[in-house]
Amino acid sequence: MTHTHRARFAARSAAVIGLLAGLLGSTTTLSADDFWVIPNAFQLAEGSTLELRGQTSSLFPTSKSAVATDRLADARIIGAAGDAPLGERSVSGTSLLIRHPVSTTGQHIVALALVPRSVRETPASFRRYMMLEGAPEAVARYEREGRLAPASSRDSLTRRYAKYAKTFVEVGRGGPRAFERIAGHPLEFVPLRDPASLRIGDTLSVRVLLLGKPLVGAHVHAGAIAWNGERTLADTGAARRSASGDRSLTTDAAGTIRIPVDRPGMWNVRGIQILSAAAGSGSDWDVHWATMVFATGTDARSGSPAASSTSDSAAVAAVVHRYDAALSSGDSATALALLAPDAVVLESGGIESLAEYRSHHLPADMAYARAVKSVSSPVHVVIEGNAAWASSTSVSQGEYRGKAVNSAGSELMVLTRGADGAWRIRAIHWSSRARRQP
Repeated sequence: MTHTHRARFAARSAAVIGLLAGLLGSTTTLSADDFWVIPNAFQLAEGSTLELRGQTSSLFPTSKSAVATDRLADARIIGAAGDAPLGERSVSGTSLLIRHPVSTTGQHIVALALVPRSVRETPASFRRYMMLEGAPEAVARYEREGRLAPASSRDSLTRRYAKYAKTFVEVGRGGPRAFERIAGHPLEFVPLRDPASLRIGDTLSVRVLLLGKPLVGAHVHAGAIAWNGERTLADTGAARRSASGDRSLTTDAAGTIRIPVDRPGMWNVRGIQILSAAAGSGSDWDVHWATMVFATGTDARSGSPAASSTSDSAAVAAVVHRYDAALSSGDSATALALLAPDAVVLESGGIESLAEYRSHHLPADMAYARAVKSVSSPVHVVIEGNAAWASSTSVSQGEYRGKAVNSAGSELMVLTRGADGAWRIRAIHWSSRARRQP
């Protein structure tokens, strides 16, 4: 829950304000942060690399600090037919970074769970924690049931908390759907409709499960932000403006919320549940945090693309990934099909037309890409109407034609969207240099 929501709730409830005022004098700030998983693109080409960022903050989709790789209790990619553990894990700035090659066509769920942590605190501190995290109903209910012992009756208690995150990605075109599969998180959001089919004006129904059962009367928050490439992940100003339009929803008798999809962009759903821990678990209270991220970008009323940089950026990035994958696999037909007839290629100090590139540098580029392993950064995409430019960097190491290769490279592609809605590459510029030895 964002600080904006907490402030609004406090303003509406004089009773809550009074309780907070009484607690502020004896405890420090205890509010925690949500944990989201955000893909580099929601649409990827077969054979490309999925890059996921774990973001930790109270302001979607920014991140204040990176989760250490050893805090991942579970990291899976879930398809219609089965699950697989996610691959390479590292830290990049304030984000947890996961890279995973994808090859199976269809929809996939990415599901992450963090290792639970425990906090020892006073009963008064725990009450304040629940209030700050938007759980006044839990405070009132537990006090009525006598499960919140008076502060004078015990010195401390143990609160154990864990966080869970989900998102959805599409590999290739078509393929089996996976959105209804359950990851098995203690607190989980399960869409009852394919998020990839959503258009502006639709409503997405989401079931909230707690310990595998529908959760009735739970408070959940949802909101969206326009996607402007990776810069969105650090744009706190845009995040605050977007958060002001977030919705607060309550699950019905079937444990379901209904989210009006009224704008394009990247959406997040988030919630928290606090419950008594099982006897013998070593904890008094368990706190479960859960989030879900999905993207929208089409107007249901007209069926035409909405002004969504999220879907456009994903489509542009998918073309770039498909082109690079075609070079690596020696698939010249696919590579040439992604280039516009008037495309130009700039490399080795020269400029080549499409015909010149086909007969001169293309075979060498494919041979090099097959022989030398390259690790690329996420593709940064900027959209201006029907034009886009995509940039990335890479490190290449290996051997080519009997010579050792250890180089740093950069790639810039300019693309335009045609009358058919497809993005095609109009210009490519590659440059590289030898990496300095340490």
